[in-house]
Amino acid sequence: YEICACLVGSEMCIRDRRIKGGLGNQLFQYTSGYALAKRLNQKLVFDPSFTANMTARGYKLPLLQVDTDEVIYTEQLPQKVNRLKNLYINKACRVLNISKHNCGKFVYWLETRDEWQPDFFTIKEENLYVDGYFQSEEYFKQYRAELLKQIQPKYEPEDEYLKVLNDIQKCNSVAVHVRRSDFKKDNCEFHYLLDERYYQNAIQKIRLEVENPVFFWFSDDMDWVKKHIGAGEDFRFVCIRTTHGDIDDMMLMRNCKHIITANSTFSWWAAWLNENIDAIRIVPSKPYGMDGMIPKNWDKV
Repeated sequence: YEICACLVGSEMCIRDRRIKGGLGNQLFQYTSGYALAKRLNQKLVFDPSFTANMTARGYKLPLLQVDTDEVIYTEQLPQKVNRLKNLYINKACRVLNISKHNCGKFVYWLETRDEWQPDFFTIKEENLYVDGYFQSEEYFKQYRAELLKQIQPKYEPEDEYLKVLNDIQKCNSVAVHVRRSDFKKDNCEFHYLLDERYYQNAIQKIRLEVENPVFFWFSDDMDWVKKHIGAGEDFRFVCIRTTHGDIDDMMLMRNCKHIITANSTFSWWAAWLNENIDAIRIVPSKPYGMDGMIPKNWDKV
C-alpha cells in the first residue's frame, strides 16, 4: 500500500516579528507573536526578509487561516533594527545576553537563550520588533483553542489529500515522521539522525497500548524507511504530490490518532495540533530544539 508526499523566522511588529525557518519554526514564531499581540492589544505584522535566503522553504503563513499575515519591509524599519538583524551583530548580542535595544520608534527584543524566557511576559512596549524561535508552548498555550482553528489550510483540499485523510480516519492511525535528507549535511547538534532503534522502540510501545494500530509513514527518505524498518501489513507509506505538500503532510499527521515524531519542529507541531484526547505523542529522549520544548505529558523514547 503506497500513497507517497513527498518559514523562515518571523519578525513581529507589535508591530513587527521576524519570520525564519521552515513551517514548524514559522508556527512557533507566529503563535508566540499572536499571544504577545493579544496580551498587549496590538497589531501583529511579519518581516519575511529572511525567507529570501531559504532555497527549499518559503513564507507559509498566508496559506493558513491565521489572524494576520501582513508583512513589513526592510525599508520601513529603522536603520538600527536592520543592523541588529545582521548575522554577526545578532550573534554577539545573544552571546552577551543583551535582549533589549532602543531603535527610535521601535524596541528590538531578542531571544538570547535556547530556553523558555519568562521575561517575554514582562514586555510592555507598544512598538516592538521581536526576534527569536520561541520553541515552547509556554508562550502561547493559553490560546490553544483559537490557534487550533487558525492553523488550518486556507486553500481547498485536493483529492489525493482527501483519499489519505479518509484512510487515516477509518482506523487507529499512527503518524510516523522520519526526517533525514537535510539533517545528513547539517552540523547542528540538534539535527542528529535517528536510527531504526528509536522507531522500533516507539512502534513497540504503540503496539502495547493501541489495538490494531496502522502506521502512516511520512518521510523525505522513504527508501531508508523501507530498507531499515521494513514493510509490515499495518504500514502505509504516504507520498502524496499536492500543490502544498508540506502543509498537507502536517495536516494528515495531525489527524492521525497518535504520533511518533522525529527530532523536528515539523512533527512537533503535528503532535501539538492533534485533538484526540487519548493521543499518544512519542518524541526522542535525546534533546533537540530548545530546553523545555517538549510538553511534560508527551512520551520520550
